[in-house]
Amino acid sequence: MSDTHDRHDKVRKSSPQYDVLLHCGDIAEDGLPQSIKTALDAFSKVDAELKLFIAGNHDIALVNHYYLFEGGTEENHLKARSLLSTPSIRFLEEGTHEFTLKSGAHFKIYISPFTPKYGASPFQYPSNEDRFNEAENTPSWAKDVGSESSVIPSGAGVDIMGAMGCEHLRRAISRVRPRLHCFGHVHTGYGARRVRYDDKRRGGDDLDRMDPLPQEWVGKNQMKRKGYASLPPGSAEAFKKNAGETLAVNAAVVDGEGKPEDRPWLVELDLPKWNT
Repeated sequence: MSDTHDRHDKVRKSSPQYDVLLHCGDIAEDGLPQSIKTALDAFSKVDAELKLFIAGNHDIALVNHYYLFEGGTEENHLKARSLLSTPSIRFLEEGTHEFTLKSGAHFKIYISPFTPKYGASPFQYPSNEDRFNEAENTPSWAKDVGSESSVIPSGAGVDIMGAMGCEHLRRAISRVRPRLHCFGHVHTGYGARRVRYDDKRRGGDDLDRMDPLPQEWVGKNQMKRKGYASLPPGSAEAFKKNAGETLAVNAAVVDGEGKPEDRPWLVELDLPKWNT
């Protein structure tokens, strides 16, 4: 899920049991310490073994220089940061993280709270900065600011449902081909698409081999009744069989008018077993 913007109670009450809950940013509207605490307290009650959270551009108290510039205090910034170390919730910094569930299922996730610069808010970067690729995969007109850890995109945002997002991240996804790519930020882009890759494509950006399938159908009434959205059975089965596909999910809960009209996505993945 993503972009709950203080509307967590409605989501929490309708949520089923999860192995992993992933929130892709903007848990609060004003981003102040008390709002962040209220949201985290609510999500701590969700029935999930692992709860992973990423900061969003509304979560301003987490960014020292921006929060102080906006009139916040160092004390409140430190208070907000202290909320990130609760027993039941993991707040992830930019980079690659690995987790093993009690079942032995193991997965790796790369997350980034950053989005292309648009207006005034934290966690932004100019379009000529490439955070997601190594130097040899960065175009000559862009500046490579990535690191060894930032080459496996999975949690940051490129809007495959529309024309917004980051072309550098799109290239990185096409290069790495993660099984799942989750994001939010663009409230009007809610939905999911399976993505295939065309290695025979020529012309344009040689690293962009994405071939997105049509957007998945979501029945609004059924989604609200169940409390979550999911792939239709036929598409879910096809995704399971085609291991080379990526499922791209814009999981923004609030819509373009700021109303919590959408629901979290429930995605089933076959994960490898961790060998100790």
